[in-house]
Amino acid sequence: MCYNSYPVTVCFCTLAIHAPYRRRARTLCASARVPWVVVTDEPEDFVDLPVRAIRRAPSGPMAVDYLANLSPTGEGRGAAAYHDKRFALIAALQDFDTAIYVDADSRITRLPPLGVFPAGVAVLPVVQKNIGEHLDTCGRWRLPFFAELAQDLTGDDKILASARWCHETLIAVTGDGNETSFFEVWERGANFLQARGVYSGEGGVIGLAAAYAGWTVDYEALTSIGASIQHEGGGPKKA
Repeated sequence: MCYNSYPVTVCFCTLAIHAPYRRRARTLCASARVPWVVVTDEPEDFVDLPVRAIRRAPSGPMAVDYLANLSPTGEGRGAAAYHDKRFALIAALQDFDTAIYVDADSRITRLPPLGVFPAGVAVLPVVQKNIGEHLDTCGRWRLPFFAELAQDLTGDDKILASARWCHETLIAVTGDGNETSFFEVWERGANFLQARGVYSGEGGVIGLAAAYAGWTVDYEALTSIGASIQHEGGGPKKA
């Protein structure tokens, strides 16, 4: 795929709420010499690192909530959703053309040349299905909630057959003027689902937001970076 050959500035960002993720984020930020934005509940934990640490209290469930209060995720119920990562992307885009979100429980071994990113959203090609197709085979219990959300956003649920599911561990957002709409719909979708007790499906919300903003999800721009990142995975982290 050919991209417009213009220079862009890139910032990496992550979300580090509560001690287990702050510790992991410190190691992550030290693993690559690039600009970093960290959204965290304790910015003081990052004062010795060359990062921009932004204080934010969580607006939705975080790891401690999944471990202590919420029903188990995974095993057909869908992965835990951390919608607050959008705030890291928003902060990084204030001063940069492209924001790349990396899960805090990741390590960057050898960062390749970053190149140029297409406008809109880029994700890893882990799930290359529309939202309806993905929900039909993974966590089907969520489908009625997403149909209701789609109707709330657009008046019907047809968008589920075209909007793409976005794998959320590594995300690049490049602004083109439509990013405000993208983040507004992401927030609206997060609030909609959480109000109904649905704490998974973040990739679907991101996909709906991208479609609403008129963006085509790109599966290629992050592949070389993704190959250099080791993701711990395994769900919410204990202290």
